[in-house]
Amino acid sequence: MIAIDVMGGDQAPGVVLEGAVSAAKKSIPITLFGPARLINDWLAINEPLWTQYPIAIADSNDVIAMDEEPVLAVRKKTSSSLVRAVASVAGGQSSAVLSAGNSGAFMIASTLVLGRQEGIERPAIAGFLPTTHGNVLALDLGANTECRAYHLVQFAQMGSEYLNRTMGVNNPTIALLSNGHEEGKGSQLVKEAYGLLKQSSLNFVGNAEPYDVFEHKVDIVVCDGFSGNILLKTLEAVCSLIEHKLGDVANSFTAQLGYKKIGGAMLLGVKGQVVVCHGNSDAQTLENAITFAWSNCK
Repeated sequence: MIAIDVMGGDQAPGVVLEGAVSAAKKSIPITLFGPARLINDWLAINEPLWTQYPIAIADSNDVIAMDEEPVLAVRKKTSSSLVRAVASVAGGQSSAVLSAGNSGAFMIASTLVLGRQEGIERPAIAGFLPTTHGNVLALDLGANTECRAYHLVQFAQMGSEYLNRTMGVNNPTIALLSNGHEEGKGSQLVKEAYGLLKQSSLNFVGNAEPYDVFEHKVDIVVCDGFSGNILLKTLEAVCSLIEHKLGDVANSFTAQLGYKKIGGAMLLGVKGQVVVCHGNSDAQTLENAITFAWSNCK
């Protein structure tokens, strides 16, 4: 069962419900967390035969807005669709939870309600970036804007374990995102993390520039959440520019953009499957994210 925060996202609840129902039509069991009356009314109009599909509704009338302060919102609104969806994973009713809502609140709720995995201090957002051939796993893409060197080592460990467990990539190559290949390049954080990763048992191959990432010269690229989020949003902006300038000619590449094709990114380091979706995700992207979440539960 996939728990879905119906009220999360720039275009919620309509787009979320549309994507969720499409996923349910592929026999993916879902629970819709949100105001039951609103959900039932939407389904009655847009999908009158919805009871034929594996869809359940969990009435959750409180909502965490996109602009609310994450910690306060999670503590105050324990009956919100977002928090209750996360709690359903902690309680064993759901195998994974998905939201396109307030990402800060989603991460706080996931960390507080599900708890961190042993040895992990900072959960990280891990997503796949498109390259010239295949995808590269990148983390952190925005959960931790301020990091210490050992946090980046933990990100590398989580990424390596994730690729090995879900895709059978044995001993994946790992690089640090930097402004040059040389060991002395990068910020103080990158330099310190370089030393720690070099001493670790991980398959660390050194620094990587963005060009190396998109040439798929490594399996995993590690960075702090600020740099990772800038990398991701720059990629999105470039793809948008290409689409605008070249139209359909660019579709073959931009269709591969991680958050659209896969639909979301995993929050690694918590005790449960958590998929973070882009706030402006459309119905197809959300359907892809639900399918991705379901595939990780098998």
